[in-house]
Amino acid sequence: MLNIPKYFFIILFFSSVFIVHSFAQQGGASSSRKRINLQHADVVFFENISGHTSQRLVGNVKAEHDGSLLFCDSAYLYGNNSMDAFGHVHIIINDSLDLYGDKLFYNGNTKIAEFHQNVRMVDKKATLYTDELIYNRNTAIGEYFIWGRIVDSTNVLTSKKGYYYNQLETIFFKDSVVVVNPDYIMKSDTLKYRTNSERVFFDGPTTIQGDSSFLYAEDGFYDTKYKEAKLSKNAFIQRNSNTISGDSIYYNKFLGISEAFRNVVMTDTTNNVVITGEYGIYDKPHKYAYMVDSAQAIFVDDQDSLFVHADTLMLTFDSIDKTKELKAYYKMKFYRESVQGMADSMVYLFADSNMSFYHGPMFWFDDNQISSQKVDFFTVDGNLDSAAFSRDVFIVSQDTIDPQYYNQLSGDNMYAWFHENDLRKILIEGKAESIFFLWEEDGTSMGMNRISSKDMVIFLEDKQLKSFTCIEQPMPKLYPLRYVDRTNEKLKGFIWKIKDRPKKREDIFNW
Repeated sequence: MLNIPKYFFIILFFSSVFIVHSFAQQGGASSSRKRINLQHADVVFFENISGHTSQRLVGNVKAEHDGSLLFCDSAYLYGNNSMDAFGHVHIIINDSLDLYGDKLFYNGNTKIAEFHQNVRMVDKKATLYTDELIYNRNTAIGEYFIWGRIVDSTNVLTSKKGYYYNQLETIFFKDSVVVVNPDYIMKSDTLKYRTNSERVFFDGPTTIQGDSSFLYAEDGFYDTKYKEAKLSKNAFIQRNSNTISGDSIYYNKFLGISEAFRNVVMTDTTNNVVITGEYGIYDKPHKYAYMVDSAQAIFVDDQDSLFVHADTLMLTFDSIDKTKELKAYYKMKFYRESVQGMADSMVYLFADSNMSFYHGPMFWFDDNQISSQKVDFFTVDGNLDSAAFSRDVFIVSQDTIDPQYYNQLSGDNMYAWFHENDLRKILIEGKAESIFFLWEEDGTSMGMNRISSKDMVIFLEDKQLKSFTCIEQPMPKLYPLRYVDRTNEKLKGFIWKIKDRPKKREDIFNW
C-alpha cells in the first residue's frame, strides 16, 4: 500500500479550487459579460457533455453572478457561462427578492433564469407560486405560463399566465384570473395588481362577488386595502333585488356608498321600479338613494306603467334594505295613460302603493282637471281605490258641446272613490259650488246651472254624470245662455292649465 501523506490531499483540494476558478474565467463570452463565479461545492467533477467539458458540482453548491447569489444541492457549470442547478435551488437577487425551485437553467450572458417545479418568487409584499418561471434579471420581470398563484397579506390571486414586474411592484395576470379576498371573490380575463398599494386594475369583463353585493365592469380598479372601486364600461352593482348602473361607478365598501355617473339606472326588481338619470348615489348606512339631473322613475306595469320626473328622486330603505318609499320633490310631473299630473313634490309608499302629492298638485282624468293643495291616493291590491283632496279643491272640464264654456266643481275638501281605476263617486265637503252647462238632445242650450251648497255628492257611470245631490241649503240658479258672461261663467279660483298636461311620457320633462 502506498503511504501518501495527509498534506497531499490538502494540496489536491486547493488545486481543484484553483482549476475550477480558472475554468470559470475561460470561455467565448465577451469581456463585458461577467462570469458565473463558483464559491463552493463539496465535490467537483469534470465531465464531457456533448463534446464540451463541464463541471459537475455536488453538495452545498454556492455561486455568485453579478451581485446575485445562487445555492443548490447539485449543478452543472458550463464553459459558455451557463449552468443547470438541481435540488433546493435558491437565488438571492437582492435584499427584497428571492427565487426558489427544484430545477434551474441560468444563462450568465443573458442573465435569464428558467425555474421549474415548486417555484417560488418571494419579495417583501407577496409570494408567487408556480411550476414554470422565467426571470429576466436585466428587466426584473418574471413570467409564468402554466398557472401561478400570488399570495400577500390579504389576497390570493391565480391565473394561467402572469408577468411580475419586480421593480414596478406590479403583476399582470392573464387568462382565467381569480382574486380571493376575505370579503369577496374577483374573476376576470386581464388584471394588473400593484403589490405596494394592493390595488387591482382590470381591463375586460370582471366580476366581484361579495356576501351581499355583486359588481361587474369591463374597466376600472379595486383597492383591496381601502375597499373602494372605480368601475366603467357596462358597470353595475347589485345588492339583493336592487341594482345601480352607469357609464362609471365609484364604490366604497367602508363608507357603504355607491355613486354612478351618466346614463345611470337604478332598478328594484321586487317592486318593478326603474329610476334613471345622470347622477345617482346609494348610501347604505343612511338607508337612502337618490337620483338627479333628468331623473325619472318608471313603475313598470304590463297594463299601464307610471312615469315620474322631478328635480330629485329619493328612495329610502328599511333595516333589511327593503325599499320603503320614493320621494319626488321640486317640479314633479307624472304620466300614465289613464291619469296625468304635476305637483311640487310626491311621496310613494311601497308597502301599500299609496301616494301623496303636496303644494298645489294638479291632475287630469279623461277630460277633467282636478287641483287642490294636497292629494292622497289609496290603493287596494294594486288598484286605485280612493283619493282625498285637501283644501281649495277645483274640478274643471271643457264643455263637450261648446268648448268655450267650462263645467266646474269647487269646495274645501273632496273625496273620490274608484272601481277598476274608473272614477265612480265624488263627495265635496264645505262651500261646495258647481257650474254645469245644460243642453237639449238636439244641442239647444238650456242654460248654465249654478248651485251652491254645504256638501255635494256626485255619481258617475262610464265617465258620465249619473246623479248630482246637494246636501243642506242648496241654492240652485239657472242662467239662460244669453245672460252668461265673464262675471258669472266661472267659479272663484278657476284655473285651466291644459297646456301643462303631459300628453305623452316625454312631456314629463317639460316645465
